[in-house]
Amino acid sequence: GTAFAPMPFAAISFLSSSYVIYHLLFQESQKRKRLYHRLVLAMNFALLFMSVSNFWGAMAVPEGSPNYAGAMGTMETCTAQGFMNMMLAMTVATYYASLVLQAFLGIRNNFNQEKYRWIEIPIHLIAYCIPCAYVIVIAATENINPGGSGCFYSKAPRGCESDPDIMCQRGLDLGYFEYIIGLSQMFLYFVFPPSVIMAVHYWMKELEKERSRRRSGRGMTIVRDEARKKMMRSVYLQIAIYLSSFWFTFMLTLIEISYKILTRETA
Repeated sequence: GTAFAPMPFAAISFLSSSYVIYHLLFQESQKRKRLYHRLVLAMNFALLFMSVSNFWGAMAVPEGSPNYAGAMGTMETCTAQGFMNMMLAMTVATYYASLVLQAFLGIRNNFNQEKYRWIEIPIHLIAYCIPCAYVIVIAATENINPGGSGCFYSKAPRGCESDPDIMCQRGLDLGYFEYIIGLSQMFLYFVFPPSVIMAVHYWMKELEKERSRRRSGRGMTIVRDEARKKMMRSVYLQIAIYLSSFWFTFMLTLIEISYKILTRETA
């Protein structure tokens, strides 16, 4: 049934991430000198473990749970799987956003990596520490329960928060914290990356105006301007690909999660 639907995609994601990790660690290790490839490597480690969590899926749901074929876990395995899934979903999203950010800073600093390599450690800290803190609160309040194709943010039994006739046995009311989670995810997924792309577009327009004013230059000046323009367009295309890839992969899931958190519906 639908409980097993994520497994093929999780397996493909696992293999793809494994290949990228192997490629950057052993085949093309010199690429790790660039910030971009180090961020890609970190993102694929997170994707690797998220793929494992997604493949685990319904098997982690407590045995005997209704509507979950293949459920063979306990409440502890459900909490562990949900914790991994929720945390890594935000971690991967942060790394996607960081690729957009580093591309913008590359353009802004004329591709001199030394001027913006300082963002690397803050990116790793934000990618893991903030999602971990969020999910610890959710787990501590017993809000990780069977939901979707495995375990996720939900109360138990399912639908209890929207049905006055059903008493919730697990899942404390998080109040405004639910809105903080939902809005922060919406900002991370739908506000920050497009904002950076618009900033890049504006910056490229400004550089094009500057280049037009210096069009009377000759020789190496023109060659450098043309090379820089080509590089900026290439990076701008990469940014658009990052964002399109991310939205194509996670858009429907993220809309559903954000909506349910903000409206306090069951997952």
